[in-house]
Amino acid sequence: MQLLKLIILVIICEFLQVSSAQGATDPVEKAWISKNENVYTLNINIKKGFDFNPLIFTPANGLKMFLTFKKPVEKPLLEHGSQGCLRGYFFEQIGDKSLMFIMSFNEDVKFLKKSYNKTSIKISFSITKKPTIVIDAGHGGKDPGTVSPYNKQSEKNITLVAALELRQALLNTGRYNVVLTRDADEFVSLEDRLKIINNAKGSFFISLHTDYNKDPSLSGLSVYTLPENALNSMENLSLYQSNLKLSRKFANILTKYVPRRCKIRNKTCRFGDWKILKNSSPAVLIELAYLSNKKDQVLLLTKSFRNKVVCAMVYALDEYFKSGQKL
Repeated sequence: MQLLKLIILVIICEFLQVSSAQGATDPVEKAWISKNENVYTLNINIKKGFDFNPLIFTPANGLKMFLTFKKPVEKPLLEHGSQGCLRGYFFEQIGDKSLMFIMSFNEDVKFLKKSYNKTSIKISFSITKKPTIVIDAGHGGKDPGTVSPYNKQSEKNITLVAALELRQALLNTGRYNVVLTRDADEFVSLEDRLKIINNAKGSFFISLHTDYNKDPSLSGLSVYTLPENALNSMENLSLYQSNLKLSRKFANILTKYVPRRCKIRNKTCRFGDWKILKNSSPAVLIELAYLSNKKDQVLLLTKSFRNKVVCAMVYALDEYFKSGQKL
């Protein structure tokens, strides 16, 4: 019995020695992220006696750091899950004397500064906030909007398809967040739409519609902003004046990207005193084409035509935000 206890004691001692040896070859003492105002800093403390050389790479939405040491090391058990802007980080073993540190983010980041000494690594970055685009598919549910006299297609269906296509195109760029006032054939009141728009605190608002006129020869896309006199009764007049200037700036940019044959013949940029445009964001209402025009109503049902218009809106938003929204 005593011999069995002695054997067990020897095994435990050997296990503890191995564990201690393994712990002794873990070169990382601590890793954490600190924040000072809008600047985040990744801090990694290296234990004394572990001389290292780092190679730091900053791909999109992440960080990779290759650490080489002068003696064998083991993979640190430090890791972090998703929290806020951080998707997570962890270490990987790359050979006896090398480690790979991998960190990824839920948001776009801008790396500001990288520094290290014998016992620490510091990498500072800031979060690049994506603009939020709010897209309103006009009408819906019990409200069909205008209806084509040729194929009986309703405005509510065309605007929903276009809104979903625009959302996907914007998300595909990786540069925007997108909010829809509706994503199905449902009725959303004007008041509820305005609540969605204002709560989203969007960077820009686009309302999609199709046009109709008694003159069947009228065709093409047009873009509307509020007229100047629509601001007279509004609170926070300076905000709305600034938003109106930005709205018109976008409208003028958009007309550059819409193919000439897709635009309305007489003055593409227009004014309309619509309540949906009286929200907290720069805003435009886009009439995609005329359901009352025989050619337009066919084009509205084609993916290729809608793709031209969607691409024009994406290009216009890219230019608008690239310019820093300067008036």
